[in-house]
Amino acid sequence: MKDKLDFLSELGNIGASYATTALSKMLHDAKLKLTVPQSRLLSFNEAANYIPDPEAVVVCVYMRMVEGFEANIAFILPLNSAVALAEYLTSEKSDHLSELGLSALLEVGNIMLSSYLTALSMLSGAKLTPTVPGIAVDMNGAIWESILADAGITDFVTVLETHFSTDNMELSGNLFFIPDHDLYDFLSQKVSGFLLEENT
Repeated sequence: MKDKLDFLSELGNIGASYATTALSKMLHDAKLKLTVPQSRLLSFNEAANYIPDPEAVVVCVYMRMVEGFEANIAFILPLNSAVALAEYLTSEKSDHLSELGLSALLEVGNIMLSSYLTALSMLSGAKLTPTVPGIAVDMNGAIWESILADAGITDFVTVLETHFSTDNMELSGNLFFIPDHDLYDFLSQKVSGFLLEENT
């Protein structure tokens, strides 16, 4: 378990670094920063019970991997954090999400998810082909059930806590990565090889 968490921490750090670079260029904000303070590896049942408030409204940007290995990946933000981020991205002051705000959040989510997939591909050597990203605004429980239902039966769910900060705000969300069984086995084998290289 510790080996897998070490691998996930490395994945989180590299993915956050890639995302920070890409988002800083997009937003012309050199002080923007993404960090991943904690990585969790949860069983399917633990993941289903992970959400603190199933009725809270959240914004979710998600992708599904296709071809070869399959997996689901999603970034989930509480609604108040999503509204604050959309205002920062669009300069629109509002207590709800406009079409422009949703479009901006989708673009940011796309960059973030793609950055983590790039990091995962680099660390594991796996070829990952994502679908076009989608965005949804719904209750936490409904979003999570939809993600788990689409993922089917899986062995574990990776949760990367993600902090997004600038000089003017600090937001937190969670990135979920749910591989299918074949990718889980592949990654388990790659974890040992990655850590062996790190320690030589």
